[in-house]
Amino acid sequence: MRVERGEFVVDRSFEELERAKLFLEDTKTPQGRLLIAQGKDRASLMVSEVERLAVEFIKEGRCSLGHAIDSYIKAYVQPGLDSKVDKERQTAKAARARLMGCRRVLIPSYKLSFSAPSGPLATLGEFAKGRELKEIGDFYIDELTEQDTTEYISARLGKGRAKSTVKREVYALQSVVNKLRYTDNKAWKRLAGHNPFILADKSKLKGGEKRRRRVITEAEEEALLTELRRCRNPEMPLVFAVALSTGMRRAEVLGLLWSQVDLKRGVINLDPDQTKADEDRLVILLPEAVEAFKAIPVTDERVFHYKIEGFKTNFRRVLERAKLEDIHMHDTRRSFISRVLKTITSSSVVIADMIGARSVSNLEKRTIDRVRQNDMIEAGGIRTEQELRWTVHHKDGQTTSRYTNMAPEKE
Repeated sequence: MRVERGEFVVDRSFEELERAKLFLEDTKTPQGRLLIAQGKDRASLMVSEVERLAVEFIKEGRCSLGHAIDSYIKAYVQPGLDSKVDKERQTAKAARARLMGCRRVLIPSYKLSFSAPSGPLATLGEFAKGRELKEIGDFYIDELTEQDTTEYISARLGKGRAKSTVKREVYALQSVVNKLRYTDNKAWKRLAGHNPFILADKSKLKGGEKRRRRVITEAEEEALLTELRRCRNPEMPLVFAVALSTGMRRAEVLGLLWSQVDLKRGVINLDPDQTKADEDRLVILLPEAVEAFKAIPVTDERVFHYKIEGFKTNFRRVLERAKLEDIHMHDTRRSFISRVLKTITSSSVVIADMIGARSVSNLEKRTIDRVRQNDMIEAGGIRTEQELRWTVHHKDGQTTSRYTNMAPEKE
């Protein structure tokens, strides 16, 4: 159909006569012609309705990654955000921020009728026709492939993100898809167990779990305490002193109640909702820790009145004023372990019990062994079989024994 009414000229083709008649009627009035120009005339709306129904039929049971993230946050993160426990709120805030950041990451996409180049031309993908960058949250999960999720990893690493950070993001997104069985079962059934984040090439993330060896030196401790005592809030140096003398985590220290502290017995009873492992724990107080608690004034049921975010902000400012770099509040825990190893006991089991470590083997691998290695370096020599294994990188004595030759040399 071609319609010419003065300056109004339009060409349109139709598959149904009824829609053609409606369109023709709309061209006869100024209001109808305006609707045609806006794409809101009756014939166009009929097409839109048909297309909408067709799209809804096709999308039945489909779910975008962004929708899955929203559902996951509502079901699993929001309860933490609404919690009255400061530690749970901070954990939930970090989880929400991570997921909301993940969904906005741009990865390559190809418009309809275009496809990604393969074979020898695969490396020229960024120059391919129809290629565009699209937020990964806008993809339907059943459309995402292992190539797409690997592109996600490459995009994040390309932005300078640490391997350990990207690894946490990928596993978080993997969990989001797995939880669809509880948050959107229809979408989960459509996936038939397909989780594109499980299939991503994670070899690019190897070596990302670098562990800190940082221990706060006596000089740094003194400089920190000097600057902490200058804070307007007198609790700042006291929080630091308690953390350094007990090995407790920041959230555990800030959530303490006086009813949990027994200075006569020299113990603290932590509730499950205060610990990382969600299990109750008995903290043994050394004499210096008892003295630290005696210096804290009792005003109400709470030992300290800082929220985690407030303390983090002030502690960061203190480090800047003290001109100290590469120090985290969690380093007080490592420093406590180092001091206990040197002065009280070398038993991993005892130390794990004192600081509430869930796995003795993990504590040895991630912290105690590193502290002992630093001691070996300071001593300037190998003194034990364990130190020998560290030096030659053997996991156990059985491996080392295969290299041992204790037979006397022939004359």
